[in-house]
Amino acid sequence: METKTQEKTLKIARASGFRKEDVALIKETVAKGTSDQELALFLFTAREAGLSPLLKEIWSYKDSKGNLIIFAGRDGFLKSAQKNSAFAGIRSSEVRENDEFTMDIANNKIVHNKNFKEAGKIIGAYAIAFRKEGEPTVEWAPFDVYNKNWNVWKTHPAEMIKKVAETHALKKAFGISALQSEFDFEVNNDKVYPIDTNEPVSLDEISYVTKLLNNSTLDEEERTRIENELGSLTNAKYEELLSMLQANQLNPVKEGPGYKQGDINNELNFK
Repeated sequence: METKTQEKTLKIARASGFRKEDVALIKETVAKGTSDQELALFLFTAREAGLSPLLKEIWSYKDSKGNLIIFAGRDGFLKSAQKNSAFAGIRSSEVRENDEFTMDIANNKIVHNKNFKEAGKIIGAYAIAFRKEGEPTVEWAPFDVYNKNWNVWKTHPAEMIKKVAETHALKKAFGISALQSEFDFEVNNDKVYPIDTNEPVSLDEISYVTKLLNNSTLDEEERTRIENELGSLTNAKYEELLSMLQANQLNPVKEGPGYKQGDINNELNFK
């Protein structure tokens, strides 16, 4: 006699077109922690996108608020785009600091001449996704923002940053809205958090904002002294920094290299 769990698994399998045995395996691996409704949504999304959870072309995590986020890698986005009759190819390249490079996204124009003798450090990558009888989609991915500095990011950095740009171009060009890019999130304790794509914030800037927050009655002389002490940040820069930190305090894992979001919350006494 089947248990209630087995009955639910069978119903989900029949509705989604997956085998019962595969549904149970998927729930234990690439869709861990999902409810029955979330598992069904995940499987329907996989079926519609033509991606295989068992080959890890598609997988899921929960975010900090418990929302289900469904992911695919570059190959998953490419496979999904190739099913679209308008797909006409994709082109990409990493860009290094000594290359001749200009990019006009508004007019879909890129000039890129590689310097093979003295290439220099990678600064980013671009990708162009082409559609038949339509405008190409151009995307740029800065290396400093997406570089995770471990595993394949250390051994194959050019390939990895190209994958970021390609994923963004494919997602935008072919309206792949149900899937999120793995490169736009970080995983921490089996939860995902959007990466921070703002410019990194220094610890001196955070200390400066802290003093201003905790001393709202500072007179102009004292404010000037603090500005001189911590790098002469302008009022406009302070307002920009404070706005950015407050807007992002609940989302990214970290604001910049070397410290985590929790450190910023503690430093700024955010509740």
